[in-house]
Amino acid sequence: MKQSEEPTYERILSAAAKLFAQKGYAGTTTRQIVAEANASLASLQLHFKSKENLYYIVVEKTTKIFHTMNASIIDEINETDKRGQLDKETAWDLLVQLTAQMAEWAFCDEYRYEILLIHRELQNPSEVFEQLPDSIYDMFCYYERLLKKLIAAENDFEIKSICFSIVMMLFDHSNYPRVLSHVLGCDAELPENKERIKIYVKNFMLSAIRVNMDKWNK
Repeated sequence: MKQSEEPTYERILSAAAKLFAQKGYAGTTTRQIVAEANASLASLQLHFKSKENLYYIVVEKTTKIFHTMNASIIDEINETDKRGQLDKETAWDLLVQLTAQMAEWAFCDEYRYEILLIHRELQNPSEVFEQLPDSIYDMFCYYERLLKKLIAAENDFEIKSICFSIVMMLFDHSNYPRVLSHVLGCDAELPENKERIKIYVKNFMLSAIRVNMDKWNK
């Protein structure tokens, strides 16, 4: 379906996601959004009331997508823990699956701008959200739950720091396609190269986790 054939609501939503991701909340105007969406200011106000409310809806939709894409592994972690079967071996297997799923999300073409928007919100929070949306914050918490089964750290600071590094680095990798293409000497947008990059990112993160496990478990 061509953009002009999409409902006005969806066109504005898609245009807003793209511009908010590229320019940030403060750097995007409603006029830019409606121009990108081939819509009118009146239609934006009718559907979304204000730029702030539109931003909230865009991020809310994005975090719901994020939750849906990761729902199966999250459910498995919850059920395994509920059954009392979250031992070290199982925790590692689930951590591998979670990291693989996060890598899939980070390089998902369909939601490129939504991923960039979350990355921007993590690095430079807008004034719209006083705290991280639950589905994003939960990802740090699920890594923390698994790592607590794997690392014999004296306090939570080390584990929470590792969780932060894992999630942020996954989003970092996803938002530098041009740099990756230049450094790797290949087109990072080609499916075969993107698949190789996803595998590398997953393995790199797991190796980094292993290093920290060895460090704290000595």
